[in-house]
Amino acid sequence: MNLKQNVSLGLIVRSAIAIALGLSATVLQGKTVLSAEKVKLIYGPFNGKISVATLEKYATTGEITGEFRLYAKFVDKEALTQLRHWLSSRFECDRVEMYKFTNTPEGEKFLQELGTVIKTHHKRNGFYAIRSSLIEAADVPSDSDGWTVIEAMQNFPSEDLQINTKDLFKLQKFWSENNTQHQAALDIFTTRVVE
Repeated sequence: MNLKQNVSLGLIVRSAIAIALGLSATVLQGKTVLSAEKVKLIYGPFNGKISVATLEKYATTGEITGEFRLYAKFVDKEALTQLRHWLSSRFECDRVEMYKFTNTPEGEKFLQELGTVIKTHHKRNGFYAIRSSLIEAADVPSDSDGWTVIEAMQNFPSEDLQINTKDLFKLQKFWSENNTQHQAALDIFTTRVVE
């Protein structure tokens, strides 16, 4: 494996983690659509909730409020910086590109794997909710500056959202060991508009 493949692998893994965390924090809009107000984080026997508004504030301002401070103290500073970066990064792919990707065998496999850690119910894979939110977020005018994970969160169609962080780390390891299987995902999630 060469350096370019290692760098690309790192980008896809960080993108997937950001998407997992980002999609787990559906931001409330002034709409009457279904969306999550709190995210349930599961790590073994530990279950905690964090509000979407808190995660959005961190993504936009970098401020770690009291509610987020509890979780942030268990994560190193570099990981927090990466989380903020990926939550606010802009992606160029449009609705058609996203739709095509999510309907390819590779795209479906990628979203099924991600759906094992982002769930709308403890027994239900989050595949459909993730796919729907990504396609909706990518539905931006062609003259826009792209879409963010926060905007994808605003379109997440679920009231109940759970992330199994322990399984997320296992998935990250699996993806890093099988990096050649996710080139299309890498193309979608690393093509960012320059900020």
